[in-house]
Amino acid sequence: MGSSDKPTKSNSEKVVITVDKLKQMIRNNEEDKIDEIDIITTATCGIMSGTMGIFHIPVAEPKSFRKAEKVYLNGVEGYVGPCPNEFLGTVDITVYGTNYTGNYGGGFLFKDLISKKEVAVEAISNGKTYNKTITIDDIPTAKMIGTRTAFKNYVALTNTGEKEESIKTIFHRRRLKKGEASFSGCGEINPLQNMKLSSNIKEAEKELLGKKILYNGAEGIILGYGTRHSAERPNIMISADIKEMDAHYVGGFVTSGGVEIYTTIAIPIEVNKENKEYLKTLDDDIPLTLTDVLGRIPVGMGTYSEVWKDCELRPKVNVERCRMCDVCIAQRLCPTNAIKPIKHLGNRRLPNEDCFGCGVCVEGCPYGIFSMKRNSICGTPITCRQSDRDRALKLARDLKRRIEKGEFEL
Repeated sequence: MGSSDKPTKSNSEKVVITVDKLKQMIRNNEEDKIDEIDIITTATCGIMSGTMGIFHIPVAEPKSFRKAEKVYLNGVEGYVGPCPNEFLGTVDITVYGTNYTGNYGGGFLFKDLISKKEVAVEAISNGKTYNKTITIDDIPTAKMIGTRTAFKNYVALTNTGEKEESIKTIFHRRRLKKGEASFSGCGEINPLQNMKLSSNIKEAEKELLGKKILYNGAEGIILGYGTRHSAERPNIMISADIKEMDAHYVGGFVTSGGVEIYTTIAIPIEVNKENKEYLKTLDDDIPLTLTDVLGRIPVGMGTYSEVWKDCELRPKVNVERCRMCDVCIAQRLCPTNAIKPIKHLGNRRLPNEDCFGCGVCVEGCPYGIFSMKRNSICGTPITCRQSDRDRALKLARDLKRRIEKGEFEL
């Protein structure tokens, strides 16, 4: 991403480090060592609403129906594509990550497919319903497209209470109460924070087009700038094969305003003269605007260091406080359905690997099982986090490993 000012090296010869290691070097006043490094693996994970799956699905025997008019996967509506696949018994559909039924949405569906779980297909044609149970192995084509991902600049949302004491919103699992905040964005580890983007959008897009990335663990490519790209708020459009993805990096996220989807992206950044100064950017240097959720009116200006510095990425759990309630409020509120009964702990409901680190469980349990340092923005406490540095850094480490082993060609 930009011209190199270093001798050409093979992948095995290149020095590769993860973005968190680089930032620690900068904080330790060791930035001169950056010239010894060739590649930085950067990453981000968070709510990516503009995500869709594109599928070609066999539904019934050939000649069964002319063309499907409606299709549902586990009850989630898919939009039938323009190709009729006339009398072939198959359908082309697009499923949005934000389509949902009840508390089950596209993100949960994609995760189930990647996990090779069975999915119920329902197709309607000419008043007749066709049903079939499939897994990802039965689907010839399954692609994911992120139409706008890895935004360089996000905002934090709060409820000033001028209109309502609590507000239904996609930015929080429950109604956003007066005097609390949520935020998105991985700050200094985000790929677009760490590369120079030309002020000439067309020229910059040419440099990005076709660049290889990891998208939920699958090798993918950048298709160009995203649907809401601007010079002030750059973002990218990306794609990869769903069949090659790792279910850990993608999933649903239930909010009070509907069901969202989270995804994870890792991008290698070349250390060259164009990118070098951007790679030195720290959370202290990245503004984070606090805005009122109603009308998006700015009410304060902070930085990403306020929300990420010394925070805890996962909740601490005090199992002894658990009262084995008939209805576990924390389990019911968990946006990613990560709180499950643990058999060897007497079926106490605790977070599993699907935990996103959002922090909603802290207020969810009335007996204080969960605690977590979530920080604040402009003095307003964070009660819901919609980006996950833990997952992002894990994928950055995986990308580093693949480059060093020759499994990812730059």
